Amino acid sequence: AYLLTLSIIVVAALSISPSAAFTSSSSCHRCVVKTNARGSSISVATAALPKLDQDTTSAIENAKQQINQAISTTDKGRSNLSSTQRSQIASQLAHLESLCPLSEPARNPLMEGPWIVLYTDAPPPSNGQLGPFKGVAKQVIDLQKGTYKNELWVGGSGTDEDENAWLGAVLEATWKEWDGVYLDNDASVTAAATATSSGNSNNNIDHGATTWRVDFLSLTLSIFQLPIFTQKFKKGTARTWKMTYLDGDTRIVRAGKTGRGEDDWIFYMRRGVSE
Repeated sequence: AYLLTLSIIVVAALSISPSAAFTSSSSCHRCVVKTNARGSSISVATAALPKLDQDTTSAIENAKQQINQAISTTDKGRSNLSSTQRSQIASQLAHLESLCPLSEPARNPLMEGPWIVLYTDAPPPSNGQLGPFKGVAKQVIDLQKGTYKNELWVGGSGTDEDENAWLGAVLEATWKEWDGVYLDNDASVTAAATATSSGNSNNNIDHGATTWRVDFLSLTLSIFQLPIFTQKFKKGTARTWKMTYLDGDTRIVRAGKTGRGEDDWIFYMRRGVSE
């Protein structure tokens, strides 16, 4: 039985494709970042959320409550939901995105640290499932180093369900501000050019304010904290992360293969408590 389980795990790990995206307000305890190692400026002044009026604050809290209630029985989005349920949740998430208190969320120090995925419409392993095994999907961002990790933990304990997990998968990557160039084309095809062809004449879009390009480096599978398999990604394997909502305890990311909205997967996350 042990060998069968191990075989399933290894097969599941080998099946992880670079095409996968694998891709709640409180104060931030990590708001001292000035610049990261990759040269992207992070203003300490943006660490604090802008002061919001009572109506906006109430609207945000109500939106979160509705989302949390709607996703409470979805197994982090892995349940076999109907298209109506998916559409309802998508609409609720879009409403919260419209209330984002930050104009440049991708540059805000609140991005720093661990984030736990509460809901996603992405496929495995981005949704916290590796083969037949379900666990928790987690992102850990290091603004100072310009790196992040996508983590998947099965059988863990603690608030974040990642402590003493018997099975783990960790994708290591770097990030930098996205320049608007779609990842499936040459440098002449940009989001700005596409907007112009669609009748939008604004070519001065600051894509880096909301979006990162993330470059995958490696994926390591471990059992009982012992690494058993590492896959190196081909140079240039990249995705886009568009930060559509961020505050002290909640974050929404639309992660895509190209930067085009039609191939995005949505991730609704809460701030984690452990690195």
